Amino acid sequence: MRIYLIGFMGSGKTTLGQRVAERAQVPFADTDQRVIEASGQSIAQIFNLYGEVRFRKLEKEALSETIHLDKSIIATGGGLPCYHDNMGWMKQHGITIYLQWADEQLLDHLEKHRDDRPLIQGESPARKEEWRKLLQSRKPIYEQAAITLEMKGNIESDYLLLDKACRYIW
Repeated sequence: MRIYLIGFMGSGKTTLGQRVAERAQVPFADTDQRVIEASGQSIAQIFNLYGEVRFRKLEKEALSETIHLDKSIIATGGGLPCYHDNMGWMKQHGITIYLQWADEQLLDHLEKHRDDRPLIQGESPARKEEWRKLLQSRKPIYEQAAITLEMKGNIESDYLLLDKACRYIW
């Protein structure tokens, strides 16, 4: 059974997913990493050179390739579930888990790591409000996940929660 981790950027999908996969001794995949490997460019380069539409197409292709994985954990990009009926596809081909944070806690966390993410780079007084709007627009899609886990922003407790959920599924 494939487990697809979804949630806003910075929610811990890759960090926690890798750790749980290692403990469970199952394959781990990251759709963002697959896009980088397939294109030979960073996500920021893809956005800058070709735009978001091209990135979303590459992202869909990376997601489709996960069909070849069986018992595995797949971290998805923050926007992936919101395009091309990717959420429906993941629900059809696996179990979706939404790593949900309290809004303010997640936005504060992102503030510390904004330079790593193409959609939230730069500084401006209105930037946090833009992130909040993006998060709010994506939440209805995320909330369609089979399972929602409330993250606390503590890597150990969040890891244990995700690990427990994955053990339950398998």
